Amino acid sequence: MNTTRFAAMVLLAIAIVVCGTGQSSAQSCGVTISNMNFGPNIDTLSSSPVDTTGELQFSCSGWPASERILICVHLGEGSVSSGGGVRRMEGGGNHLLYQLYQNPERSIVWGSASMAASIAVTAEGTGAVSGTRTIYGRVPGGQSTAAATTYSSTFSGADVEILYRAEPVGNDCATGSGSSGGAANFDVEATVAQNCIVSTAPVNFGSHGALNANIDATGTVYVTCTLATNYAIRLDGGGAAAAPTARRMAKGSDSITYGLYRNIARDQPWGDTEETRAHGTGSGSVQSHTVYGRVAPQTTPPTGVYSDTVVVIVDY
Repeated sequence: MNTTRFAAMVLLAIAIVVCGTGQSSAQSCGVTISNMNFGPNIDTLSSSPVDTTGELQFSCSGWPASERILICVHLGEGSVSSGGGVRRMEGGGNHLLYQLYQNPERSIVWGSASMAASIAVTAEGTGAVSGTRTIYGRVPGGQSTAAATTYSSTFSGADVEILYRAEPVGNDCATGSGSSGGAANFDVEATVAQNCIVSTAPVNFGSHGALNANIDATGTVYVTCTLATNYAIRLDGGGAAAAPTARRMAKGSDSITYGLYRNIARDQPWGDTEETRAHGTGSGSVQSHTVYGRVAPQTTPPTGVYSDTVVVIVDY
């Protein structure tokens, strides 16, 4: 008897599930920098500097825990070419000097290569680390030839280079080695306000025995205004609040009449009305305006010292 044998085959599926091992993502660092504004009222006639700050924010991720990271931030001269080693902003063809520094004392310039700022940080257990760094700015005082306008400079492209690398020791950014941290653009801005300062030299008519002829003397009004600032000089009526040619020097109840003029011929009175003012345009330097005085013939009062105080007002 023949026995029929049957064989059954079952395909055995074999599978394996591979679970994630927690491999870290790519190591990276990025930087952003805030805009810097020195304010709307820079006084370039003052010798005092004007300071401001900006903020750099950095963020790194994907690093092994406790890895030491060196971030190098290189800053160029900005969109306006430098002037004598100091950065410049531009406004309407005019320039304003400024500088960026790494320290609050503003003694270490923030530049590129050996002058770049180094930021050394250590990755946390998550492989990430972030923080901030202050950028210190200064506009030097005494830039009297800077016109009253808004100035700016832009940092972008090659003017902002961010490099980072794992660095167990040291803070050398001059090597230029490391991976790129991408772009970090920012602007620097300042506005110079119109300003004028004024001083005077007195009009002294000297000593005289009789007032029987014209007695002439001169004084000076010194005006310093920011470049291209139009100004007008007014002289008030003195203690007697008198007309320009009828001012009075006094000694008690006695007085001597005198006049102040804008020209040597003494036919253009100098007062505080629109038609009797003196005018000028600022150059950033001291400008001298001669005050022409005259005591016309008159009755001679008792002997003594006669004086008056005239207020000088500069409108701009």
